[in-house]
Amino acid sequence: MLERVMEPGAALERGFAELPIPFGWFAVALSDELAECEIRTLHYFGTEFVAWRGQDGEVRAIDPICPHLGAHLGVHSEVVRNDLRCPYHHWSFNGEGGVTAIPYTKVIPPRLKKGCTKKWPVTEADGVVYVWFHPDGDAPKWEVERIGKAPEGGTWVLSETREWTIKVHIQEITENSQDHAHFASVHGVPGAPSAEFKIDGWVRRNVVEAEMNTPRGPMHGKIDNLAVGPGQTLVEFTDVTNVLLAQECTPIDSETTQVRWQLYHPAGISEGKMRVTKARMRDLAKQIEQDIPIWNAKVYKPKPLLVEGDGPIIAYREQYARFYA
Repeated sequence: MLERVMEPGAALERGFAELPIPFGWFAVALSDELAECEIRTLHYFGTEFVAWRGQDGEVRAIDPICPHLGAHLGVHSEVVRNDLRCPYHHWSFNGEGGVTAIPYTKVIPPRLKKGCTKKWPVTEADGVVYVWFHPDGDAPKWEVERIGKAPEGGTWVLSETREWTIKVHIQEITENSQDHAHFASVHGVPGAPSAEFKIDGWVRRNVVEAEMNTPRGPMHGKIDNLAVGPGQTLVEFTDVTNVLLAQECTPIDSETTQVRWQLYHPAGISEGKMRVTKARMRDLAKQIEQDIPIWNAKVYKPKPLLVEGDGPIIAYREQYARFYA
């Protein structure tokens, strides 16, 4: 008789399915993954939608089902100039969800022109396509944060991109930054970190100073963490070198999150500095890969038993609750 093998935590009620999906701007693709006139069906937020890039270079997104007779707009549709044309009867839709053409009728009813399928707000920043998700359809409440200047007024250069799909609610990913005690036990960071934690509207900023394990041994370093909404975090690491991490977290559903890392270094660094910087990036990737098995098996604790030294976890959750409709 074959024994059934299950992953740790697979048989437990983990509690994430009951958590809502937060609203905000979320990364759904890299800009170069959506060429001119290309159409993609995207699966996020427990649903799906279609996105396309028009001939004007702009990305648009709407719900995937044609309201006429139910064809899927992600299957055999085509882009005509800037609009999406349904394969079934060649109705065309603009990025507002309105009908712009019906080849076999002379008059398009005003209610169809105005918008008869849901629009998904889209913006692009730093080579990433973001859509705005809100379960009640509310308009965007803030703008996507753009990458600023590197140290000494220089520019950041994209070095590498990494992606993971993690079996955990999105809230758990960024809560990790507030869990100071795990830095030592999971990542081997020597010494307890000190941190500042500030909240300003939809923005959370915390600066952590601690002894870091670097390619040149332990060194005092700083982690400057800027989170704008629940889906976008910019983290600057200053220690043996400078690294900027653009972290994009996007909920696939309440129990699954896609995490994308884009790692940057300052322009114009020496060959020796580049070797150290690449080693630092590998170390950062190793750290999230130490976290992932824990996230994949943990359960949600709405009332955790916290002690001094755990970090501002409750303050984090109180601010994060603002992103639930």
